[in-house]
Amino acid sequence: MAAQAHPTDQTLELVLDRLGRVRERGIWPQGSRDLWTDALGVLCLLSLFRDQGEDRYLEEAEWVAQEVDKVLGRRRGIRIAERPEARGQTFRSLALWIFALHRLGQQRPAFHNRALALVREIHAPFVRPGGGILSRMEEDLSCPYPDSGPGKLEVFMGLAVYHQLGADALRPEIEELEGMVGKTVQSLAPDHGLDLGLLLWITHFFPGEPWSILLRERTLAALDGRWVDPPGYFRRNLPEPWSSPLRSNLLAITNLSASVGLQAQGVWADRVRRLHDYFLNHYPWEPDPDDALLPILTCTSLHPGVLLAD
Repeated sequence: MAAQAHPTDQTLELVLDRLGRVRERGIWPQGSRDLWTDALGVLCLLSLFRDQGEDRYLEEAEWVAQEVDKVLGRRRGIRIAERPEARGQTFRSLALWIFALHRLGQQRPAFHNRALALVREIHAPFVRPGGGILSRMEEDLSCPYPDSGPGKLEVFMGLAVYHQLGADALRPEIEELEGMVGKTVQSLAPDHGLDLGLLLWITHFFPGEPWSILLRERTLAALDGRWVDPPGYFRRNLPEPWSSPLRSNLLAITNLSASVGLQAQGVWADRVRRLHDYFLNHYPWEPDPDDALLPILTCTSLHPGVLLAD
């Protein structure tokens, strides 16, 4: 497991540059709310607060958390995003947001309480005893979203986040997910690049668990088979060439997410360095001018900070 490290001056300069760009364009932390982006953004701000000790980063993280509840919060749970087509709630976005609240709660305890309350709002609607965790629900959590079934990675993501938040406070919920691990781990064969980065991040919280070791090795083997050298990046399970902006951005998202997972595991530092060089300096991708995800993900990829286990 990787220890949390202070960023180099060059890395910090790159992170602040990306944050400055989205601020100048008014898309983050202002702009349309998106739960996944906001979770990564809050974690980035908290990493900067930890490293720089400047209260403005903590205050901005608090402001984002309050805005998310104000704009996306529902009677139970939190909507995926503010844009009209982003309907319903997804367990992955909620879990990452709960983790961000947990980290914020280490500085401001009220947000720890909000994270616990959010788990208790969403756990029962999303979890199917003995059947996994639904990946997506309707916005009011009344029923599954059309064509949405149980997700396998969700079980492990929920388990990781619940453990970080409070093994004692969430004991019933954790025991329910632990009961799903044995059946789920045998059938989990991720074939989507983004899932691989998430799995490496999830499993780094359980370095000695047999199921975690198995998933870690399976995931690293899958990533190794996707490494393209030269120039140094992980391909996705989509055909080349990457000629369209959408596919180009998906490739960047996949690699930046994989970078976070690899740094969490403390492996393949040279590949992390090379993919950062490729996507920052050589690869022709253009982020959506109205979407902050790629710039914020770039920041957390360059400096995972509080995303990593203590």
